[in-house]
Amino acid sequence: MNKKVSFSTGPLQVIYGDEQAIKIAKEIGADAIDFSTLRMDYRNTDCIFSKSEDEVATYFAGLKKLADDIGIEFAQTHGRIEGFRNDEAQDKALIKNAQLDCLAASVLAAPVCVIHSPSPVWLGNIDTEPAVMHKLNFEMFSSIIPFAKKYKIKLAMETFGDATGFNCCDFFGIIKEFIIGYNRLCSIDDNAEYMTTCVDTGHSNKAVRYGQPSAADVIRMLGHSVSTLHLNDNDGVFDQHKIPMTGTIDWNDVFDALDEVGYNGVYNMELELNHFGKGFEVETAQFAVKIMKNMLSDRYA
Repeated sequence: MNKKVSFSTGPLQVIYGDEQAIKIAKEIGADAIDFSTLRMDYRNTDCIFSKSEDEVATYFAGLKKLADDIGIEFAQTHGRIEGFRNDEAQDKALIKNAQLDCLAASVLAAPVCVIHSPSPVWLGNIDTEPAVMHKLNFEMFSSIIPFAKKYKIKLAMETFGDATGFNCCDFFGIIKEFIIGYNRLCSIDDNAEYMTTCVDTGHSNKAVRYGQPSAADVIRMLGHSVSTLHLNDNDGVFDQHKIPMTGTIDWNDVFDALDEVGYNGVYNMELELNHFGKGFEVETAQFAVKIMKNMLSDRYA
């Protein structure tokens, strides 16, 4: 079986720091990691993003060397999650941080940086007009794509689900709107070479109750554009980011769909590592890696 298993190290980075999180990932059996830069902000003077670009590059080069030395790779990174807010100052700050997200991904040799689309939740108006949402999405990614080109990485537009707390689907949780937004970006110049999609199975699962397709069918609809994953499970209502097979997702169908679209990337999980309580984060990650490797081994042995 030549399937690599990865998980998102963001929670461990918060607890243990970047270097130790990478070491823990290797120790618990992961082949790769989804490294988080989403909390990094150049406006925070204690953050590496507040330093010069040379200093930022040097910092991440150190992390890359550490990973190379211990034998683990960066499958992807996770950058901005808040999206454009139609606020000039906030949106300019997002672009600056997204540039540094792209720089970090490039230095880490991560081929993809995951970026969230704008959400009406962030705008404070769940009924924001579709034209406004598409405009914000297009303008935001169009502003970031030049950095993806400069640093030779791809931006992954991540699938959404319900609008938490609003009893409806988030705008880009409506998969037809997601596809419209993605295709519009890819239709410009050579943008398609620098864009891809990330399927978050948990997000898609939460949208099913609002008439949206299953996580597996979302994969089928996105087809070959899917090159990275946020695999997680839930009860279909809450964004629990549970270990696969502990919720309501049909994982056989998810793997069938991935096979059908020719997916050959890393099987990355994005999990709530303190789901069983604080202090169990490492054990939870380790168990998740074992579960995923077992699932893949059973299927592809």
